[in-house]
Amino acid sequence: MTKADTPFHPGEIAVQTRAGVAEEVAAMVRSGFIRDHMPDQHRLFFEQLPFVILGLLDREGRPWTLPVWGKPSFLHSPDPKSLRFETEIPFAETLGLDLAKGAKVGLLGIELHSRRRNRMNGTIADSDAAGLTLRVDQSFGNCPQYIQKRTLLFGDGLGTAAAERSARLSPDARTLIEEADTFFIASRTADLGEDPRSGVDASHRGGRPGFVRASRDGLLTFPDFAGNRFFNTLGNIEADGRVGLCFLNWTTGDLLLATGRATVTWDTTRVTAFHGAQRLVDVRIEESLFARQVFAVEGAPAEPWPNLTETGTWREAEVEALRVEGYRTFRVVRKQPESQVITSFYLKPADGGAVEPYLAGQFLPVRLKGNLHRSYTLSQAPNGHGYRLSIKREARGEASRHLHDEIQVGDRVEVGKPSGDFTLDAGGGPVVFLSAGVGITPMIAMLESLAQAVETGARARPVWFVHAARNGETQAFRGYLDELRAAYDWLTTYIFYSAPGARDRLGETHDAEGRISLETLKGRLPIAESHFYLCGPEGFMRSLHGALRAAGVARSRIHHEVFGAGSLDGADSGEEETRSSAPPPPERATVRFESAGIARDWTPGSGSLLELAETADLSPKHNCRRGNCGTCAVRVLSGTVAYERKPAVTPPVGYALICCGRPMTDDDLVLDL
Repeated sequence: MTKADTPFHPGEIAVQTRAGVAEEVAAMVRSGFIRDHMPDQHRLFFEQLPFVILGLLDREGRPWTLPVWGKPSFLHSPDPKSLRFETEIPFAETLGLDLAKGAKVGLLGIELHSRRRNRMNGTIADSDAAGLTLRVDQSFGNCPQYIQKRTLLFGDGLGTAAAERSARLSPDARTLIEEADTFFIASRTADLGEDPRSGVDASHRGGRPGFVRASRDGLLTFPDFAGNRFFNTLGNIEADGRVGLCFLNWTTGDLLLATGRATVTWDTTRVTAFHGAQRLVDVRIEESLFARQVFAVEGAPAEPWPNLTETGTWREAEVEALRVEGYRTFRVVRKQPESQVITSFYLKPADGGAVEPYLAGQFLPVRLKGNLHRSYTLSQAPNGHGYRLSIKREARGEASRHLHDEIQVGDRVEVGKPSGDFTLDAGGGPVVFLSAGVGITPMIAMLESLAQAVETGARARPVWFVHAARNGETQAFRGYLDELRAAYDWLTTYIFYSAPGARDRLGETHDAEGRISLETLKGRLPIAESHFYLCGPEGFMRSLHGALRAAGVARSRIHHEVFGAGSLDGADSGEEETRSSAPPPPERATVRFESAGIARDWTPGSGSLLELAETADLSPKHNCRRGNCGTCAVRVLSGTVAYERKPAVTPPVGYALICCGRPMTDDDLVLDL
């Protein structure tokens, strides 16, 4: 089909070709599906409609989409090439719409109760005080897909509420968008010449409530479902990008009009997360108009298009995207202060499902505000119902301040799967917990786990719980520890305060003053046969680790968790045990970040794979940069990763920790990043 033969402009043909339907669509239109006039059926259809949707341009060439309605027979077709409006065009002056002779226009006639719709694109042939006369360039019908059946009762005239104009979307506007099951979109070609294929198009879009997403920064996104494959709207976006949108509240008559620039996303990662979508359309809103009770209509509840069950919503898409990324949405069901600086957050799955199993002592990756990644220790023994995170508010900690100051009961957070190797040994001997500050959190979880085992018939292991805090106001789980000690004769607690407060009493609130040292504990603990668990500031753990090693405690009996840089093993204490057996690094290796389509050469001076990714302007999720938390785990598609020092966390099979990894050989390394 030559350019002169086709009713489609180059933008539409480009999208049809990319979608693989160009030849099929060309064969369809050869039968005269798209006409240069209205058949009698369309003329009669338009004349009996109570409203239509118009796509018009303002004087700057920006599209706007408006509902136009009037008294019965406000539309009249004098002949197959003409359609006459005898009614007011709403907000024409406010928006500065171009209603001059020769201006391009797109029209959609839609009868909601019968799910019929027809389209007409053309130009304004005449404009006067009574209305408009349109000249037809293209006329064609549409199928009933995605139309929600409604019965509407129309009143007269416009509402009296003032219209609110803004460069952004107001909260009320975003609510209208995200609750909508229907909207209308106008688009335009870049060229507005005499060619009948150029001009403005008006179209309908439908889905389940929640199928359109509107962000606070003015970005609106909606899915492109399977349709007539003409791609009039997407073809115009390909050619020009400017669009107008119209959202209606069919019950209140509230109306939102917006104009902006659109782009089409074909990226499979984004698209496949939204059920039923074949593409996504992003619209950056440049201006909007919101008016209350302006559309003179009353509508009965909608009867959804039957096949909407085969489509998704953004909430469902977000859940699916989180699942693919290894995250899941949880709801904060309780927020409990444990001390002056530590608060517990109780989390349950937002979907009502079961939680991932975990071992006491493991941590939970958390994502806040979309891109703020942290890992927090689970402070509760597994119960199958939810998680508890007990978090210290750090004055300079962005994540902890956000959690303490902004997150409230009912809010949602995204969490990954529990991970970590700092867990109880499988033996049956004595256990000594040595913690300081917020380092108490894994110890509480492990202590609860031991208590649960005893309650289910296991033999009790003698436990010494030794903890250091500044004073009674900063000590977390103080009352809870007292309850456990009173309940179990196999538990001994020993509490140190370094700066007791006025209400603290030695022998009552705490057992010793100063800092924990092995010298202080000698004679109180079965040092030779115990397993020791250390968690707290690095200096605290390093001091006790060295003292235990000096006292003859085997390294296999000392368990610890370090976040951030540093290791408790020094050259004098067997550093070789934490060194990996990796071969010498290659002089050079090519690393390809597959999802980003970027390749970079790695050399020994490049540092870790995380650092190499950051030089390519990528922002992989990470936290500790030491291999202690597992947040940075990335799937290895090809090649092998080596570690100079053995990570504290073992990544899943097929994954690598990029924060401390580097290429093992000079073979290409391909990462799913």
